[in-house]
Amino acid sequence: MGKAAIILVLGIAITLSILTMGAQQKRNDAVANACTSYNVATARNLAHSAANVALTQLGSDPFWSGSIGQIGFSGGTYTATCSRVPASSNSMITASGAYEGTSYAVEVLVQTYPKYFKSAITAKPGVTTLGRLKVDGRDRDEHEDIIPGQGGLAILSTQTVTRGGNSKYGGTNEHGVDFAPSRDFDPSIVKEHAEFEGGFPDTPDGVFGLPEGTLKSIAMSGTAGSQYATNPDDIHIPLKGVTYVELPDGGTWNSPDFTYCYCGFDYNSFGILIVHNANGNARLKNMRGNFYGVIVADDVDKVHGRVTGNITVIGDQPRGNCIGNGRGEIRYSSYFILSAITSVLNPNMKVLSWWE
Repeated sequence: MGKAAIILVLGIAITLSILTMGAQQKRNDAVANACTSYNVATARNLAHSAANVALTQLGSDPFWSGSIGQIGFSGGTYTATCSRVPASSNSMITASGAYEGTSYAVEVLVQTYPKYFKSAITAKPGVTTLGRLKVDGRDRDEHEDIIPGQGGLAILSTQTVTRGGNSKYGGTNEHGVDFAPSRDFDPSIVKEHAEFEGGFPDTPDGVFGLPEGTLKSIAMSGTAGSQYATNPDDIHIPLKGVTYVELPDGGTWNSPDFTYCYCGFDYNSFGILIVHNANGNARLKNMRGNFYGVIVADDVDKVHGRVTGNITVIGDQPRGNCIGNGRGEIRYSSYFILSAITSVLNPNMKVLSWWE
C-alpha cells in the first residue's frame, strides 16, 4: 500500500473516530439534559405538592401560621411555611421541593379574610379622631398580647384622616415594622384615598363578599346566639354570633354598653355587629364596654369603649364630628376577626397569586 493510501486510511479512521466521539458526547449531553430536566420537573412537582398541602392546612385552619417540616416523598423532599402578610388580610405560603441536588420554590399569596379588615379602622368616609382615642393596628392574639410584625394599619380611608386632640395612632406598616400609638405617628401606618377594585361596598354583605341578605338571615335564625332587631332595646347584651340592628331612616343606636355585668363578673360581647339600613345612614353612637370581633356600620360616632378586631364604616357621610373623642380604644386583631367570621361563616379564602 502506498503512502497516499495509508494517509487516506488514517485520515478516514481519525475522522470516523472524531465523529463517533462527537456523537457519543451529544448522547451524553442529551442524557445529562434529560436527567437535569427530570430532576427540575420532580423538584417543581414536590414544591407544588408542598404548597397544596399548606393551602389545605390553611383552608381547614385559617388561624394557622407556621411550617411543614421536611417530608420525604417520591424520592425527594418538600417543606413549606405560612405567615401573615403585614398590613393586609393575606397569608403567604412559601414552599420548596428538592430532588437529586436540584431545588425549586413557589410562593402562594392567599386572602385569608375580607380585604377590608386589614386595619383597626376601615372607612369609606373621612375619619376624624379627637380626645384621647387610641387607634392601634398592631396585631393581638387570643390573650390580647401583641404579635410583632404581622399587624395592620391604624386607619384606612377612601378619603382623608385627621388626627386631633390627644388621640394617638399605632400600627404595623407593609414592611412589618411596628409602631406604638403616638400623636406623632409614622405616616406609613395610615392610608388615605385608598382604592378598592370594584369600589367600596355600601352593604355589610358586600364587605364580607356574601350574597345580599346572608348576614340578616343568619341573625334572624339565632345561630350561635345571633340576634336581629329594628329596635335596639330588643337586643340582649352580651352579643354573640351575628347581631344585626336594622334602624329606620336616620336612626341612631345611642349609648349601648357591650359589657354585661352580673354578680360581680363582666361578660364582654363577641362576633359580628351590623348597624345598617337601606338608606346607609344608621348610626352607632357613644358605644361603651368591650367588643371583640368586627363592627360594620353606616356611621360610627364617638367610640368610648374598647373594640378589639376591626371597625368598618360603609356610609357616605358621618353625622358626628369624629369617630372618637374620649378614652376609647380600637385595636386590630386578626384572631378576633377570624373568630367572629368562622363562628358563623365558612372561611372564604381566595388564592391571589401563585409564583414560581
